[in-house]
Amino acid sequence: MKKLILGAAVSTALFGGAAQAAITVDANGIPVINAATTYEIFLSGSSAAQPFIESLLTSSKVPAANRICDSAQLIYKFSDTATLGKDQNAYLCVLNTANPALKGLAAGKTNLLIYKRNNGGSAQGVTPVVADTAIDFLKVDTAANCAVAATGVAGASFTKVNCTYTAGNVAVSNPQKPDFGISDVDPIQFQGDNTPSGFAPVTADDVKKLTVKAAASQIFGIAVSTKLRNAMQEAQFGATNACVGKEDANCMPSLNSVQIASIFTGKLNSWSQLKLANGSNLFSYASAANKPSTDRLHICRRASGSGTQAQLGIKFMGYPCNDVATQGAIDTGALPETIAKTQVHAMTSSGAMSECLSELNSGVDTVGTSFNNTYGARWAIGIQGTEQNANRASDWRFIKIDGAEPTLDRVIRGKYKDWVELTYQYNNTHAFDTSEKAIVDEVIKESGNPVVMAATNLAAVHSWGQSGFLATPQSFPAVATGLISAANPVNPFSHGTTDAATNNCRMPTIYSPGATGGIQFK
Repeated sequence: MKKLILGAAVSTALFGGAAQAAITVDANGIPVINAATTYEIFLSGSSAAQPFIESLLTSSKVPAANRICDSAQLIYKFSDTATLGKDQNAYLCVLNTANPALKGLAAGKTNLLIYKRNNGGSAQGVTPVVADTAIDFLKVDTAANCAVAATGVAGASFTKVNCTYTAGNVAVSNPQKPDFGISDVDPIQFQGDNTPSGFAPVTADDVKKLTVKAAASQIFGIAVSTKLRNAMQEAQFGATNACVGKEDANCMPSLNSVQIASIFTGKLNSWSQLKLANGSNLFSYASAANKPSTDRLHICRRASGSGTQAQLGIKFMGYPCNDVATQGAIDTGALPETIAKTQVHAMTSSGAMSECLSELNSGVDTVGTSFNNTYGARWAIGIQGTEQNANRASDWRFIKIDGAEPTLDRVIRGKYKDWVELTYQYNNTHAFDTSEKAIVDEVIKESGNPVVMAATNLAAVHSWGQSGFLATPQSFPAVATGLISAANPVNPFSHGTTDAATNNCRMPTIYSPGATGGIQFK
């Protein structure tokens, strides 16, 4: 179906033929991509879902019968050096034949190379899929532009390989049609400000060209730079309260939905405009240890085409769900801070969002990466999927929304609003190899399996609670008591109904309580 790029050592590696399961490497330790034994699949879209996809492919915690890759054997992760894997990755593994759906595929190949493009966010998992047109992926060229990482990745279940990548340069990029896409919200939401550059807004006729499958409920949260979080704790709990700097649920500060909408639409231009009951304001009240030199408000938003940005608009501004909705504040570029206006930085991926928040918190600039911090230390706010930063390695933290922390428990109780149903989609006329289509179908199926989510959610255990993903009630029954089950995380609510497909503009309701099921009253 597509051309694989073969390394210099391919001629010596081919002698084993299709029956050779093990991945071979060249003299430099770089895996040799053997076209005769390797399925090649291209997935584009949601950067927020990147940790979830990686865990699905590589984690040994996923039950053996549900794994895509054989995690008992070496797995290789290729990442672009330009953004340290924030934009482009690819995974090479031995296909897991303990999964009945992956055993005895027609082509008889044994290995899988699946590319995951994050750059541009969710719309890149929709608009190029609608058009069935090529976009850039990472080029896994073992002879020319890749090298094994000098050090291992702590806690990872793969060997890291770094590859040079420049978008549009065919010497170090790989233009291909996505076989399927993943988006944080359903395809029809990618219109207006949610339309990526170079593509037309998605229409109802476009959606008819696709097979769309709701895979999971993904929980998002408001992320703030760590010193801003500390200042909010000072204001909400008291300057000398033991909660300041603590990471548990009882000490999480909160913004309400109206405050969040006011901030992200650019209606507030400084942190001094968040007033306190004692007549002070958030900026003036903050201690010197947590206060930057200016109160100018900085937003780290996502670029147009991001599903993370689209769901923010849906949940807090009603955009693009109704004609009178206000869209989020747009990128302000090189706007001087002396101008009384919100500073807005549009980032191309969740990883770049994390960098924006972290660098503004510390006041440093990492040269050559996604965000150019020319401001110094500033308070900043953004939006992230809650599978991010559970280890608190980045200098930002989640806060509560309307007094509720972003946990699985709060979602299924109907107390936390910032979640959406992500979807997979593929074009009905896309040219699939039969076996590759079977692998795509299995990735989609296992992504929505609550048994798999129970395993992948282990990466989203925060100090304030369990977050991550929930299976959709269209595919799996929710717990009859309306309570969360860590071993069987299913959302009783959906933006779809038994008569209508998922549309994240629809107010979520219980999907199907059955004869004895229901939702929690308290």
